[in-house]
Amino acid sequence: MSGINSDELDKDQLDQLHAATLKASEACLELKKLCAVILIPVGTLLASFGDKKPGTSVFIAGLLVIIAFWMADSFSYFFQRKLRGVMIPIWQRRAARCPGGYLHVPTSGAVSPLRAAFNASMAYYLILGLLVGIAAWAYSNGWLDS
Repeated sequence: MSGINSDELDKDQLDQLHAATLKASEACLELKKLCAVILIPVGTLLASFGDKKPGTSVFIAGLLVIIAFWMADSFSYFFQRKLRGVMIPIWQRRAARCPGGYLHVPTSGAVSPLRAAFNASMAYYLILGLLVGIAAWAYSNGWLDS
């Protein structure tokens, strides 16, 4: 009877950890959307305080916004991966109790803070940063003056 209770407890734990992991994943997506939404008003506000032209401050502010969101998203991703790492021993316990074995046990959930900051999902911020950098370069060469 204790096997059934252990399985139920482990399942409940996995369900709760999975729900928390999904929330962290949703936070990552929302941060990406919010970053894109905030970039335009920041640039517009800074340009409107100047002489109605984009200045260096617009591009610096844009890069700072991107960096801030990149850091926040990296933290959310790191937290999400840590939660997955907590789930692995529970999966392994459940698999050990299965008579025929369980084939779908995750093997890795660990991630370093550096890897959390530089993974495929963070390419979004790199692309945004490159676009702002290209725009700043074009502005400094006079290609965006009107």
